[in-house]
Amino acid sequence: MEIDDVLPCRKFTFSIGHFLNDLCASVWFSYSLVFYHLVVKFSNSSAGYLLLIGQVADALATAFVGFASDKTKHGLCGKRKSWHLLGVICVLCSFSICFQVENANFTSVLSPFIYYTIFIIIFQFGWACSQIGHLSMLNELTSKDGERVALNAYRHAWSIVANIFVYTVTWFLLDKNETRDNNHMDEDVFRTLTQIIIVTGFFTSLIFHLGSKESISSAKQYKILSVTSHTWHDVLCDTQFYVISLIWVFTRVMSNVSQVYLPLYIMDSTDASQVDRTFIAVGPLCVYISGFITSFPMRKINQYLGRKKTMIVGLTAALLSSFLFWHIFSLKNNFGISMQFTILIAAILLGIGITTAQITSSAFTSDFIGENTESSAFVYGAMSCLDKLANGLTILFIQEYNPCSTCLTCCPIFYRQILSYVPGVTAICTLLILITIRRLHSNNRHEDVKRKPISALFHGIAQRALKVILTKIV
Repeated sequence: MEIDDVLPCRKFTFSIGHFLNDLCASVWFSYSLVFYHLVVKFSNSSAGYLLLIGQVADALATAFVGFASDKTKHGLCGKRKSWHLLGVICVLCSFSICFQVENANFTSVLSPFIYYTIFIIIFQFGWACSQIGHLSMLNELTSKDGERVALNAYRHAWSIVANIFVYTVTWFLLDKNETRDNNHMDEDVFRTLTQIIIVTGFFTSLIFHLGSKESISSAKQYKILSVTSHTWHDVLCDTQFYVISLIWVFTRVMSNVSQVYLPLYIMDSTDASQVDRTFIAVGPLCVYISGFITSFPMRKINQYLGRKKTMIVGLTAALLSSFLFWHIFSLKNNFGISMQFTILIAAILLGIGITTAQITSSAFTSDFIGENTESSAFVYGAMSCLDKLANGLTILFIQEYNPCSTCLTCCPIFYRQILSYVPGVTAICTLLILITIRRLHSNNRHEDVKRKPISALFHGIAQRALKVILTKIV
């Protein structure tokens, strides 16, 4: 078999390599605010600051690991897999402690806030090592455009499975817990949930390390290069890097903010007599199930429509979901459409939109890297750094201006605004980028693509500004 063709078993073992990270990320974004505010009894802003600290630590770690991974010559189990293994060890050792209350009582020197901060930083460093190690392997497995899209789609499908798994297990644990008002039982739920995740993630990581194999050197395997950048300096001087980074960041903010605030929207922004409380679990499940189904035809859709049109289709679905979330009462009063039906349709559209946008943004990044895999970890690390900072600052800003602790009647409109405006605005910004940019990186690896340095961009802007000034003077 050609090296461009990836065997089904290698696709499976590669795509499951990020499953532990996906499980932990699902709990982190869905329940960290709940745990630190309602269980540990931190203030709303303190819980938001802990989440921000985690995101900043993750951002700095991704930048460092991205640079260091590209500089690594050899490793215990390969250039990329060694970093992945280090990340798995850190995550397995620290994640469950981030969601345990009683361990904070073992220390008399550190305050609970600092105690949790230490283990959150260890967890986020490990998460970054695993993420960058896994992503940077993708371009080394194959140079085929369709195969790369397929690997991204399978990887994203397992991410959705991880979210469905977490929500299902949490639902089961809460249903089993008959004394839900007892905070001690809430602690038991988080303890059991994190232990299940650690055990499951350990075995999936083991499958990845035993079943996947790094390519020896893509630079030696391919003679024709699709890009001219080889170093981190060349990457930073390329205008397309910043364009694709913005697309990457906007799609991740859309996904993570929706994941954090969808349950709160269902709880506080809908009529309890019209919407069953089980929709707190049903809504997110619909998002991930529709996203899981959407991930499989992504390879064919990208081939048929191309990157930009596929992204536009996904962003349109996300905009429609934002419209439905905002007009849920109007649709009920004016057209008699039940709120539960609106939530289901909006959740399905949101799942389609997020999945399409994330897979296509990852495909843009793979196209940008091409066969220059010596800088792939830096590219993914830099983009992930920006996305973690953007997510952390966005959620902290929302938490700082969250009026629910002082004004209970303000909650419904507040969560409607968050779930409608944030995904809607990020989708519109991404659409504007796609519309205004005439052409992104070519998908044809046999075409020598001439890429404009960033200095050329500023030179063009200066020329146009000077022309306008001279026209006004004359």
